[in-house]
Amino acid sequence: MPPSEPRPVAFPVDATRRVSGLLQGPSRARACLVLAHGAGAGMRHPFLEEVAAGLAARGIAPLRYQFPYMEQGGRRPDPPRVAQATVRAAVAEAARLLPGLPLVAGGKSFGGRMT
Repeated sequence: MPPSEPRPVAFPVDATRRVSGLLQGPSRARACLVLAHGAGAGMRHPFLEEVAAGLAARGIAPLRYQFPYMEQGGRRPDPPRVAQATVRAAVAEAARLLPGLPLVAGGKSFGGRMT
């Protein structure tokens, strides 16, 4: 299954925050991984780009997304309540974009802990 180019998406976290993401995958994905970045680098870090491309090549559609602090160019990670709300919003967006697909959520370092 050849992977597609990442497609930009955006979704609300709450009434005041909105974040961007990238959905990538084959036209007939068999699952989706909602993938959070680490504290020091956002969703476009080369490591996450490699992971996303590898997943997409194997039939899994990755949805990478930014935490609000990274979206705003900040250096200090969001408090856990904000980060965890962002994870929940990303999972909800993946379910909306890819209805019926099995979803798994995870991340690198900070993103994994908040998931």
